[in-house]
Amino acid sequence: MNVPVHRSRQVALDRCLLLLEEAQVRGQARIDGELGAALRKNLEHAGVIADHRLEGRRIDRVLDDIFALQASLLGQEPEDSRHHNGA
Repeated sequence: MNVPVHRSRQVALDRCLLLLEEAQVRGQARIDGELGAALRKNLEHAGVIADHRLEGRRIDRVLDDIFALQASLLGQEPEDSRHHNGA
């Protein structure tokens, strides 16, 4: 993969993380329609097509998925945040 494409995919995934973290700060536990649409848009920019509905999913689970996508993009093993927070 060329560097500009790789970088644009990484930026799109970073935007997803930011959206999810902002939603958590607002006290949101699950993805609503507005957040789901914004995430899908950024995932498409990252070259990822959501294979299932995002709406209604727990934000912490989707964060794990985004971290796994980032790790894959970087050629690393994904970490599961549930191991770190005792869930």
